[in-house]
Amino acid sequence: MGLNRMMFVKKSAGSGGDTGDNAFIMTMGQQSGQYGYSRNNGNYGEVTGDVTHDGRAVTLVMLSYYGGWLDVAFKEEGVTSGSRNISLNITPMETGVTVNLAVGKMSHQGDLVGFYTYVQKVPSNVSSMFTAANVGKKFKVEIVFN
Repeated sequence: MGLNRMMFVKKSAGSGGDTGDNAFIMTMGQQSGQYGYSRNNGNYGEVTGDVTHDGRAVTLVMLSYYGGWLDVAFKEEGVTSGSRNISLNITPMETGVTVNLAVGKMSHQGDLVGFYTYVQKVPSNVSSMFTAANVGKKFKVEIVFN
């Protein structure tokens, strides 16, 4: 079937730092030793954009790094079961250098988190983005559905 690519943020005229259609922009947040974005076990970081996948609204629930683990969760409107196989392309807006991370299979875990998984042993080129030095900085996140 090929790749179904969705970048999660809607282009807006005059917003500065034009990221293109379907780009998802995360402003790095922090809660204790966790870095990224969460609306699950915490409330930190920010995300902009209206996103759809296969005609359904998508909401990011979590992209959060802590102690070598990266939690990833999102919801798809109207979807209550199943799984997704994804990878992430994460690009710091400062550098424009994209880093790919194979996430793998995500199963639907219920209404609170939707599709959820974690990545163990996150490579250093990804974990180095999720630090105190980057709190407040913006990152473009592309979810690639395989």
